[in-house]
Amino acid sequence: MGYLVFRLYGVNAPEVKESYFEEAKAFTQNLVLGKEISFEQETNYKVDKFGRELGYVFIDGVNLNIELVKNGLAKVVLYEKRAKIKYQDELLSAEKEAKQKRLGVWK
Repeated sequence: MGYLVFRLYGVNAPEVKESYFEEAKAFTQNLVLGKEISFEQETNYKVDKFGRELGYVFIDGVNLNIELVKNGLAKVVLYEKRAKIKYQDELLSAEKEAKQKRLGVWK
């Protein structure tokens, strides 16, 4: 087993010292610790300028990127001049739901 340096694509979670950082961190830890995860690389944009692979993390078939957004612990990030990303519709739907429920960053 090795390791992979990656960035969750299509989402922006709070940074250290920002509101909801601790909540997003705890949510992610609860979902992934001790579990086998899989990584699906974004098809159009594979690596960022820091050399991190861009994509989506799955735990037991659950997309972590979408779950963070759905729970108000990350916002969707889309780039105007780029092609549509793989889970764009699902991410936007999850964000709309979190906004309507005033969850996390949307309170």
